[in-house]
Amino acid sequence: MRPSPTHAPPQRPEPAPELSRAPAPRHKAPGALALLALAAALGGPPSAAAGAPGAPPASPPTPAASAQAGAPAGDAAAPDATPPAEGRPVVSPVQRLEERDAPQRACSFTLPVCVHAPADVPGASLLESLAHLEAAMRAYDALGLPRPVQDGTLGGGPAYDLYLERGPRRGPLRVGHDMRALGERFDAASAFAVVTAPAAPGRGGCASASDAAYALGHAVAARLDAGAEEGALAMTASYLAAVAAPCPAEELAAVDAFQRAPERALTGAELGALDGALLFPWYLDDTYGTGTPAQIAASLLAIAAQSTPAGAARFHAEPDIFDALRASLRSRGKDLDDLLLEFAVARAFLGSRSDGAHLTDAERFGDFGRVRFEWSLPYATLPRRVAPLRPIEPTGATYLWLDLSAESAAAPGLEAAEITFVADWELPALFRWAIVKVDRQGAEAGRVDVAGIFGSSRAQRTVVGLDGLSGLLIVGVNAGSMIRSHPFDPDDAPFMPHGYTVWLSR
Repeated sequence: MRPSPTHAPPQRPEPAPELSRAPAPRHKAPGALALLALAAALGGPPSAAAGAPGAPPASPPTPAASAQAGAPAGDAAAPDATPPAEGRPVVSPVQRLEERDAPQRACSFTLPVCVHAPADVPGASLLESLAHLEAAMRAYDALGLPRPVQDGTLGGGPAYDLYLERGPRRGPLRVGHDMRALGERFDAASAFAVVTAPAAPGRGGCASASDAAYALGHAVAARLDAGAEEGALAMTASYLAAVAAPCPAEELAAVDAFQRAPERALTGAELGALDGALLFPWYLDDTYGTGTPAQIAASLLAIAAQSTPAGAARFHAEPDIFDALRASLRSRGKDLDDLLLEFAVARAFLGSRSDGAHLTDAERFGDFGRVRFEWSLPYATLPRRVAPLRPIEPTGATYLWLDLSAESAAAPGLEAAEITFVADWELPALFRWAIVKVDRQGAEAGRVDVAGIFGSSRAQRTVVGLDGLSGLLIVGVNAGSMIRSHPFDPDDAPFMPHGYTVWLSR
């Protein structure tokens, strides 16, 4: 494994994600099949599918209830001590274009999708965008995903509406949702998007196809859980777009930005822009899935669906997809902390650092997929104490590289050497650490997990058996608050990042 530069360019500010509240799994969406698929994929008991049609509705545990299970009595908070988190606004800040601003309209003969455009947009561009929408819907149909909620007479008919506007392609596309659909037990809403029209017919390339797939993916997610936080919607829509309309240029840029800022929270994505956080649902499918893409991501949204009372200004925000994931993992004896650390390690073996054992098809990102290391330390410079360039947000990760290549080549007796690792971090964060042994071919040769202890802000471990290694990869992840009754909640944005120091000696 080759080390990265010590530091990366400054990270642009991240918008605040939002959240949702749900008492039970969804009805259709992927419905019972999706919930059963998630239970099977994550090894959950039959009760994981208790919300299937025909079964009595079951309310997923709230974060407090989930965290209190098995927690010491002193850690438990009163059920109503913390008010329910508020989700994103019920009224979308993005509005549809008026018919006078987009008088042209082209609709599919076979699928419920339409494209609207200003009068000066060439008809060929209109039809090109319609073809991209049709291709995306066929892809989602093939994956067994639900179609967007019909919007009645909005946009001239019940079909999904994509609006084109003139101008250079810049910034994220604008995705919006309509009011909560009537007659639905759980929060669902029709959706739409406003995108930049191709500069000329046939010139949109894969970027236009990716935009259409992203817009439609957002509408699918709004069908599953209209109140989901924006970060979860952005992550899901990005992954669906990458599956339905692969666009290497767009994906390379998104993954590169994501890997250059590993300290960022997984739900820190800006809604409307393809984001590298798509790697997380990809990892879930690759590691725990049953072979069909997007099933776990869709199922998590379905499980986390909520019901917001009529007249509320914001969607209810609990549970969220991390609550759903936390409960599903618990059934197989795992914690969300474990999953976050496993994913953080997998991120280190992406692109040109891939060893073929962590993520399938990871090599295609090349050097754009290389995660940023905070430090690259030669063995001869130890002992050293180091700190990160920027503090780590909850669910964010950090990476250090201890280079053993020179010593391993000159003195093959490193198996008798020892490395002492000591990490200290700020309260009330809980950090988890892994020390990964990397051989001379850049593959993982072993791993030492360093568990965080609730109530402690220090972790320490001694590593032996260094012979034949090119280096040690030290991976840390901010697992959220160490207060068990307040686990990570993506609606707590802006997130409070926390720093750490690592001491390495020999």
